[in-house]
Amino acid sequence: MSSKIQDNTVPYRILKVVADLCIPRSYKRFTVVGADNIPTDGSVIWAANHTNALMDPLVLLAATRQRKVYVARADIFKKPIVIKALTFLKIFPIYRIRDGFDSVKKNDEIIEKTAQVLADHVPLCIFPEATHRPKHSLLKLSKGIFHIALAVREKNDSEPVYILPIGIEYGDYFRYHSNVLINFGKPFNVSEFLDENKDLPLPVQMQKMRDILSQKMAEQISYIPDDVDYDAIWEYTKIHTDNRKYFAKTLAEIDPEKKLKGLQRRLAVNKKAIADALALREQNPESAKELFQKYEDRRLWRIQRGISVQSIAENPGLGRILLKTLGVVAGFPYFAFSAITYLPVWLLSWFVVGHVKDDAFYNSARFCIRIFLSWICFIVWASVFFCHMPVALASVLTLLMLPGYSFFSDYREFVRIYMSDLRWIARKKNAPQV
Repeated sequence: MSSKIQDNTVPYRILKVVADLCIPRSYKRFTVVGADNIPTDGSVIWAANHTNALMDPLVLLAATRQRKVYVARADIFKKPIVIKALTFLKIFPIYRIRDGFDSVKKNDEIIEKTAQVLADHVPLCIFPEATHRPKHSLLKLSKGIFHIALAVREKNDSEPVYILPIGIEYGDYFRYHSNVLINFGKPFNVSEFLDENKDLPLPVQMQKMRDILSQKMAEQISYIPDDVDYDAIWEYTKIHTDNRKYFAKTLAEIDPEKKLKGLQRRLAVNKKAIADALALREQNPESAKELFQKYEDRRLWRIQRGISVQSIAENPGLGRILLKTLGVVAGFPYFAFSAITYLPVWLLSWFVVGHVKDDAFYNSARFCIRIFLSWICFIVWASVFFCHMPVALASVLTLLMLPGYSFFSDYREFVRIYMSDLRWIARKKNAPQV
């Protein structure tokens, strides 16, 4: 019997174990919400927003223990070694119009194979925006996901076909060791939809399904319409949700029974701030236009001066600055130790990121470099310690290396915000007022 891409091979099982260990530890907080929404009685297509290049499929891989098959754009399937690697990782190519009409014809075979994957009850993961973009928004969804759903339905109408909307919400798209929330929404029952709308022409069915899925996906993220006010509204949102008093007050209003936990709370407060901004724009367009322009002016002002939105939101006083100064001083020895022991990792990461044109790939590059190099650094330095030091000291230093690179990343972020706070205190009198 010929092998299928969805087969649970031994090498893949090993890779899955490694991924489940390494991927969550690449984030300060890795949270999965709504996994009980994943259907168990039919074929399930996972549909997620696509904001962070390679990290998106990786966090989905680690979100559950199930093996998964992915669909990716065909233009990355060029070199034979890449094709073998992507096939091993259970990734199918999907062709777009820009790949040429002759190439698009190959999608019929791909859709047939994806139908076989779903028939074996293996989740098929698709990013229906068809490209990545680091924004809290959604592009127009491709129809490919619905063609696959229809093909599965035609192949086996005895089982329901679902599309599962998923939101991947990062604390920061570009900074390493941030937070990530994988938010599973309520599934869209395609079979039920088709039964209820069977009298409609296929193009109308497709458009209605696209509208439904877009809405369901938007509900899982801090969604902002991608229009002229996008940057100002996100600035408005961050200023409010990074402010401790606003966060606590708003959370008490929207979650009085304290059911939300961790990153769910941040998402809920984000959505409330965005809803307020959009409501203002709808009810009083002139006031909203003036307000958003002020936020945009200050956003550009602070970026030019290296000031974080967090510094403005928290507006730290002298006491907090003194505490942060103590933190910088106290953490420096361990930071220096981690910087020395993991020098090849961060130095190569710095070099590669400096040459990556697409900033959405920053964390993908950092993750891959860390996975391949950090364990080598660990083994080399552990060998040095035990060969040249007393066992007790060598053991302590080796244990200190385990969280070393995470601390290195977090300390750098802490210092970045600390320096931003100092700049804000020195320059806030001249800042554009909101």
